[in-house]
Amino acid sequence: MGKSRNHYDVLGVRPGADIAVIKKEYLKKARLLHPDNNLRLTQQELKRRERDMKDLNAAWTIISNPEKRKNYDQTLNRKNQEDTFREANRKISQEFLEEEYIAKPQKPSVASQDEMELRGFAKLMKPLPLFIMMALIVGAVLIGFLIGGNTGDSTPSNGYTPKISGQQPKLCIDLAPVQEVPCDGRQDANVWEIIGVNDKCSSGFSYEYRSQIGGGYCVTYRNQ
Repeated sequence: MGKSRNHYDVLGVRPGADIAVIKKEYLKKARLLHPDNNLRLTQQELKRRERDMKDLNAAWTIISNPEKRKNYDQTLNRKNQEDTFREANRKISQEFLEEEYIAKPQKPSVASQDEMELRGFAKLMKPLPLFIMMALIVGAVLIGFLIGGNTGDSTPSNGYTPKISGQQPKLCIDLAPVQEVPCDGRQDANVWEIIGVNDKCSSGFSYEYRSQIGGGYCVTYRNQ
């Protein structure tokens, strides 16, 4: 079974990436997944990309909010540590049992059930000191990774832009986090439609989740 993706995997960034870098990746992926850029795909592929778009918006909603991102990072770090310790213990136990099996002469006689239970208990207890040492090493590696995290950069690609002339947007929003702001030329996106949870934006508009109330904004990005 493959490792499940976290929000950073969905957005295509490292956990320590700056919000400006994450925002660029989000906008690039949102434009690539927009239906108007995928007109020749099969229905199955369109549904898959629609699911990818929902996952992308869900990840951005969490990571673009500083408080939500902080809580998510804490949960993610705990899970990674638990997974690392569990895998280290499994490998050490397996290596120890293999070495003991090779070194110990094999007897033709069959052990009784009581002997098998005692041996199994002893084998589980012996690796514990080694596991403690490995846990300290793994912990130091994790701390070094968290302190020395790095960031990447990318340039968002241009996607489909609807032609709107002589019209004024309903309102304007910023994206980090998503919130309504004055239309003073510094906003991230212009809102042309406000839709319900199960509705879709008109052709040419991109969807942004409306986290405070529900539903979504149908927008064009200011740098389109």
